[in-house]
Amino acid sequence: MAANGLLVLLFLTVGLAAFAFWIWAIVDVVKVADDSMFRAGNKLIWVLVIVLTGVIGAIIYFVVGRPEPWSETARGAPTDPRQPPPPPPGALG
Repeated sequence: MAANGLLVLLFLTVGLAAFAFWIWAIVDVVKVADDSMFRAGNKLIWVLVIVLTGVIGAIIYFVVGRPEPWSETARGAPTDPRQPPPPPPGALG
């Protein structure tokens, strides 16, 4: 009987880890600032792939489409920190 409990615990742990990995992939896609930063595809395509194919799609995203991890611009950081922010919409030049 104890073996059945351990097996259930193992499946539960693996399932929760897979779910966390799936969520991590979706959040990672959404955080990318610009579609041109992906190695392949764009944000909409990757969200659809991950949502429709689950963990397999998340693995494919991390292998094929994720921007290079050392690229700060892939996480939304400005290219030059000394550059002033853009004017608000509707502001006169």
